[in-house]
Amino acid sequence: MIFSLLLAATIAIPALPPSEYDDSEVVTNVALPAIDAESRLFSFRLALDATPSNNVSLVFGRDADMDGVLSRAEESLMIGWDCGEWKVLDCATGYEAVEQGSPGLRMMEWRLLVTQEFAPRSLEVSAGGIPLFAALCADRPRFLFDAEWDMVKVVCRGLDAPNPHIVCSAGQMPMTIRIR
Repeated sequence: MIFSLLLAATIAIPALPPSEYDDSEVVTNVALPAIDAESRLFSFRLALDATPSNNVSLVFGRDADMDGVLSRAEESLMIGWDCGEWKVLDCATGYEAVEQGSPGLRMMEWRLLVTQEFAPRSLEVSAGGIPLFAALCADRPRFLFDAEWDMVKVVCRGLDAPNPHIVCSAGQMPMTIRIR
């Protein structure tokens, strides 16, 4: 796995550990750069070989106990691919938005602009140029962003060879996570 920040050196992170589960689940937690008062953009691209039986999720939250692992209680927002569907889940309420997807090499692009108070102002989500989550983009619920998030957990299940490519940026500090 490679993790890189704009204006910073590339940092090599050890490969993901082998799966402890029959479904080949692998998980890693990556610290997000701190959000400063001038940041107004939260965006990412998630590229993967999507199949009807695999899952790649980005789970955002605040590592309150500072143990370097985002526990279930610390999870706020899950976004990703799950067995043929793009999903967005508000972890606090269980609200879920789902869009059908198709197998193959796919890329979701997420671009969220926030106000000075970090409330969602505009959201654009697409996969392969096709708009996704029209209701979320129109409603822009508050759960879509929290300036206190400091961790993203990457969860991969059912992949023969974990291969997602994730580029996530908050304001001026983009990061890239490559799972090989």
